[in-house]
Order: sequence, then C-alpha cells, then structure tokens
Amino acid sequence: MAQLVDLKVGFTCNNRCIHCVVSDKKDECDLPFESIKQLVEDYIARYSKISLTLTGGEITYRDDYDRVMRFVRAKKEAGSIAFVDMQTNGRLLANDEILNETIGVVDFFLIALHGSTAEIHDQVTTCPGSYCETVLGLSKLVSHMQKDSVAIQTVLNKKNYRDLRNIYRFAYETYGIVEYNITFPHPLGTAYDTEVTPTYAEVKNSVNDALGYCLENNMSPYLEALPYCVFDSRFHPYVSAAYERINHNVVGYGGERDGHLDYQEALADSHVKYDSCRSCSFTSSCEGVWREYRQLYPLDDMYRLFST
Repeated sequence: MAQLVDLKVGFTCNNRCIHCVVSDKKDECDLPFESIKQLVEDYIARYSKISLTLTGGEITYRDDYDRVMRFVRAKKEAGSIAFVDMQTNGRLLANDEILNETIGVVDFFLIALHGSTAEIHDQVTTCPGSYCETVLGLSKLVSHMQKDSVAIQTVLNKKNYRDLRNIYRFAYETYGIVEYNITFPHPLGTAYDTEVTPTYAEVKNSVNDALGYCLENNMSPYLEALPYCVFDSRFHPYVSAAYERINHNVVGYGGERDGHLDYQEALADSHVKYDSCRSCSFTSSCEGVWREYRQLYPLDDMYRLFST
C-alpha cells in the first residue's frame, strides 16, 4: 500500500482567509522546485510508492507550477506515485492553461468554498472577486473530472457557519458534487481569535442541519475536529463510522519551521478534553478539541455544556 504523504510547497496564497492557520508562516520562503523534487524523491526512496497530497498556501499560484506538474506526472508514469490529490481554492483553475497542466496529473481535488454567495465567500477570503473565480474554476474542473473526484471543503468561522447547508446545496445542485468536508478551524494564525473561530455551541445547529441535508441526499461528508457532543444523537452511528474511516497514517513536510511531520504523532499532542468529557460515553473514541480552542474558550466544558 502506498504511504500517504502531505507536502506543503509553501505558504504564498492569493486568498487572505480570516481563518488561515498558516498566516504566521507567510514569512517563510516557498519551497524551490528543486527542494520539492528532492523531498518527493526522498519519500519515494523511503516508502517505494507514495500517494501525494499537494497543498500550501496555494500551489496553483506558483510561477513554476507547470514544472511541478510535469515532475509529478513523470513520477506517476514511472509508478512511484500511486495517487495525487490537491488542496486548492480553485481560483486559478479558471485559467485554461493551468487547468490543462493539472488534468491528468491530479486525481482528486479538495476545493475550498467558504460561502454559497460572493458576499459571504469574499468576506471570508477578504479578496473581492475570489468567489467568482473559484466557482468558474469549479465549473471548468467538473467538466473534465468525474463528480466523485471533486470535494468541497468549508472551514467554519464566524462569517459563514450559518451558510453551511446552503453551500452544500449549491455545490450539489449546481455541479453534482457529492463529497464534503465539514471542518472546524484549528485556532492557529489568524484563526486564534474569538472574532474568527466560533464556539461549538454556536455551530451545533448549523452542523447538524448540514449533515442531515447530506445524508438525506446519500452523501457521506468527512468530519474534522468536531467532537461527538456537537452532533444530535441520531447522527452518532454515522459520526462513529466516519471517524473510524479516517487514516491518520500520514507523513509529510510542513514547512521550514515544522520540517518532517508524522501527523499521527502531531494529532495526538494537539487535542485536549474538558473535565466533564470523562462522563461522556464517547470519551474513549472522541479526540476532544484543539488545544488552542480550550485556550480561547476555557469555560466551554463540553459534555456539561451539551448534556444539560
């Protein structure tokens, strides 16, 4: 089985999202092409075959994006890379040249869509016009890819959490996309702010409403950083199964400051629980909350908050 490798190619981005967890790394230089090449070859030498996730920052924003794609294509054709997925805001996929360089190299796309309208999405990205470019890129992408090769990621924040169901309905009814990531922000960078990161109590109804919509339409959303107590009890069987499916056996490169990462070890150190979580029947399987969330909201004793 191919080893999952997550490669952050740099932190330059054409969005300035209010929830950006890597905003404190923007001073780091993007990885030069030769460094990307060497890292990928090192991981291949270590594991023989890898599945590669390309992320940033925004990888399509690189001046040498075409070189990166040609290199990855060659490694796929040689059998060293089994699968490639890309995390992107999709804006530059509206450019036919960039789209053509990408199709046939990337097998799966995770597109960041943070609002069902330009007003909401652009408030989150703080880049006027970003919504129009993202949905144009999305339109062009789905004309070349199977609908199950494109997923939507929405990071919840104070600007958009009430819009979650609308985002999914828009992407499903417009493009036929059936995979969604309901992601609670890791409060790092600009997300370490109570004006950006909401409480779990605030997002609870919206999350359950969106999850219900997905399940009613035979969609199975990926859940990230949402403790069991946020979900209505009728969804607990789905939540348990969804979290069991997640593969944490991922390694990768997190930038100059973080270097090589074993994400299974990193995740174990990044979550904590509140005192009352010991009383919850899911305490052995629930990973709790981000450590920084408890710092932002020290009084949100989760199990007591949602069981009273």
